[in-house]
Amino acid sequence: MVRGQTARHGGARQELARDKLPYAKVEPPCPYFGTCGGCALQDVSYEDQLALKRQRLRRVLAGVKDAPPCELIPLDDPWRYRNKLELTFGQVDGHLTLGLHAARSFWRVVDLDDCLLAPVEMASVLRAVRSLADRTGLPAYHPRTHHGFFRHLLLRFSQTTGQLLVCIITAPGHQEAIEPLARALAAMHSKIASIYWGTTSRIADVAWPDSLTLLHGAAHLEDRVGPFHLEVLPLSFLQPAGAQADRLYTHLCQSLGDRPRATAWDLYCGVGLVGLYVSRYVERVYGIDVEPTHVEQARRHATLNGMANMEFRAGRVETLLMDRRFWLQEAKPDLIVVDPPRAGLHPRALTSLLAARPKTLAYLSCNAQSLARDLQALGDGFPRYHLRELRAFDMFPQTPHVEVLAILERT
Repeated sequence: MVRGQTARHGGARQELARDKLPYAKVEPPCPYFGTCGGCALQDVSYEDQLALKRQRLRRVLAGVKDAPPCELIPLDDPWRYRNKLELTFGQVDGHLTLGLHAARSFWRVVDLDDCLLAPVEMASVLRAVRSLADRTGLPAYHPRTHHGFFRHLLLRFSQTTGQLLVCIITAPGHQEAIEPLARALAAMHSKIASIYWGTTSRIADVAWPDSLTLLHGAAHLEDRVGPFHLEVLPLSFLQPAGAQADRLYTHLCQSLGDRPRATAWDLYCGVGLVGLYVSRYVERVYGIDVEPTHVEQARRHATLNGMANMEFRAGRVETLLMDRRFWLQEAKPDLIVVDPPRAGLHPRALTSLLAARPKTLAYLSCNAQSLARDLQALGDGFPRYHLRELRAFDMFPQTPHVEVLAILERT
């Protein structure tokens, strides 16, 4: 599961349980369920998971003025769907462990041999990395003492090629141990396209290295989402289920209708995938993201897919949109697409969106509570926006999370 979510799953499950819908318990297929914090709903049938999520969405969005019903689109197969897995190293009795954080814990690690949310190819690499890392004799990093070496393992999988990208994240140093580990790992697994070594001195226990070194193979992992060719790097942001992401972005574009649109903004654009979908329906797309590496990838993806009508800028959305010359003269938008972090829109970004007065606003959210807050503000602000459509996509089966698309029109 995504790091930072594991400790919240207990509370999220309790929040779902408040809806008090009748559902039948099923035998969870994963032997780690209940201990591992990666899943919260494996003991609920998938149909009942969807029912719980629909009820929660109705409750959370009930306070939004004139909110239409929110349809929830299921995933075709609720298992083995993740294209990315972030794992944490631990240590027990002098030997390394590798897995996900325990439920409601930021420091205990559940040692895994497999994860039923991830492709089987990832499990094989997980076991090999743990064994090879243990042979080095170097300890795991401990988030309480801030001592140790091995910190995280980041795995990415291409549904298109069946290949993997591996990124081993450690504290700085011990290059003499990491390089032989990478060579041995590459020799064991022919499906590994790339092996990176990431290092970090950060105290925060997150899988985000300060530096990256390519130790083996190609610089990127080849993949596709819908019709678009992507070059995936260790820190690329993509939705975890590619086929469901294609449904989401395709529906976003279909919901825009046939009215000609000159300019679109793609805010919090990541590697530019949403902008690629939208670029087929507008004359020009401007993308903004705070991560310079994401912006570089977005530019590369525009070129790779032959989209010459896209332009990207690096910076905080709330800061760049303070430049009114940009959106009053150079790029006044007909359409704005936002896909903000879980906290939702920054107040200054929300003010700038209202001042830019797009005819249509598409809001993608992984947090229905912050979405409800921002929708209420858009409905009460000036100009006012009418919520025309709500549709949710189950991007995260076996967990309480969903991705929601809201389409708003200026009144």
